Amino acid sequence: MEYVENTPLLQHPLENLDLDKLMSEKLGDFGRYQKWVYFLVCLPAALTAGITLASVFTADIPLHRCKVPGCDSPIIPNYEDAYYFGFGNFSIPTSSGGLDSCFRFQNADNSSCESKEFSNLTEKCEEHVFSRKEMRKTLASEFDLVCGEEWKLPLSQSVFFAGVLVGAALFGHLGDVWGRKNMFLLGLLEMSVCGIAAAFSTNFLMFTILQFFTAMGQVGVFQTVFVLGIEIVGKSKRVFCGIVIEYFFVLGEILLALAAWYFKDWRKIQFVCVLPGLLFFSYYFLLPQSIRWLILKGKFSKAREELNKIAKGNKVVLPSDQELQLFKKIENDSVPTSNNETLLDLLKNPKLLCRLLNVFLNWTVITMIYYGLSMNAASLAGDIFVNFALLSLTEIPGYTLSYLGMTYLGRRVTLASSLLIGGVSCLISSLLPASYTTGHTVFFLLGKFGATAGFGTTYLYTSELFPTRVRNACVGLSSMMGRVGAIVSPYVARLGLLTGIAWLPMAVFAAAALVSGSLTLLLPETKGKALPRTIREAEKLGESSTRAGGYQEIDSQEE
Repeated sequence: MEYVENTPLLQHPLENLDLDKLMSEKLGDFGRYQKWVYFLVCLPAALTAGITLASVFTADIPLHRCKVPGCDSPIIPNYEDAYYFGFGNFSIPTSSGGLDSCFRFQNADNSSCESKEFSNLTEKCEEHVFSRKEMRKTLASEFDLVCGEEWKLPLSQSVFFAGVLVGAALFGHLGDVWGRKNMFLLGLLEMSVCGIAAAFSTNFLMFTILQFFTAMGQVGVFQTVFVLGIEIVGKSKRVFCGIVIEYFFVLGEILLALAAWYFKDWRKIQFVCVLPGLLFFSYYFLLPQSIRWLILKGKFSKAREELNKIAKGNKVVLPSDQELQLFKKIENDSVPTSNNETLLDLLKNPKLLCRLLNVFLNWTVITMIYYGLSMNAASLAGDIFVNFALLSLTEIPGYTLSYLGMTYLGRRVTLASSLLIGGVSCLISSLLPASYTTGHTVFFLLGKFGATAGFGTTYLYTSELFPTRVRNACVGLSSMMGRVGAIVSPYVARLGLLTGIAWLPMAVFAAAALVSGSLTLLLPETKGKALPRTIREAEKLGESSTRAGGYQEIDSQEE
């Protein structure tokens, strides 16, 4: 008998559907259609990488010195001219083995460049000349953010991550309310409009404000495509798909390094990082809605349409309504199904509240280490573009470790190990003598390696720990808390300068990673488990099927 829509006495054949089982046995966990959709959702992830990390180049502070009237060209002053023509020897004091960045000797006659016209008295620069060797134009050089104004640059980065924080929570919640696809398009619109406008900023305040809203949109884009990618595939491919999307993020970082090397202009870099996003508005016609979300919202007709697309794309036949009864989740009175569960209900559950707080700490620590190292590519000896590319490439083995660890060891052990590797590597790097430059670089890269493995694990792990109706909100809130780590990371990195204890910043990273890694072992293992639909099912994660009151544990195949 076929179900008639809006008939209250009958249960819809899609209600209480075990989608993981249906995909595994009938539709395919990762068929041709799902591969195509997954490829589509991975492309925006590469875009968000460039937007997130562009400040490594756009906010770089080039070598600079005072502009010396009478000596420097009034039209196109060149930083190296002070060395080439030799007027730096008598017009600018030395500092740390080079020309002082903020002071020059007083000149009795600003139209002359003779050494006898300069006194031994110094004065602060009125204008600065910046080196164009690595970057031709940055925020610092265009808006003169040096000599007491440098603090504005890390503040701008913190404002960006504050936007990520707000956007992660907002888009995470609205993704559960209005749907993943709808919020993807809204985030894309915000990111594109504000990001392009930021490239035309006339002052630094305007740029910073626009970056806040650009950050909100870009994190909304990444979160929604990540959840869409996980929810459209079967259980056996969740680990694989949770990691591969991160490889696209690495691809975005490499493309950013190439774009920065080619353009070397902050406006062009900003523009080229955002402009490709306009192409993704075509996803209005290409991306499906989340079937899991549609079923929970009771939009069964639309859910059936999406299931038919998967069946047609994978060249299989969707089971009839009668056959779909065989793919219901096993329930009894002890495991009630609720379509009205909210985030507040989860917060009222002590067990899930502690789990959420534990995950919050994981995100904060991992993000603090990850961005603390990524933003400091310039601290390594050598070319900034090569250094950033090397740091980005270390993410490939990091995500690979995450995949292999989650596949064979489980999520919990992999996450704890990643935190420990990253933290200890940072500590060792800071304790090595300054002359051990190779050792510093190796352990610096290992620190990024560990943080990356943690990142690859925690996104998927978080999505598996919480029920469907609030899953997007929990991933969003976790990402939001992670941005707290990103916001404070520039300031943690400066603890060495403030205290005179050079190893303190890395020690903070290591201690935080050790604590968080230990607490991770208190979380339940989700390897081989079906995604929980309700709070009750999420609460029973890690328990046997008998104690769970009938909630079935699905045997792992690929995992």
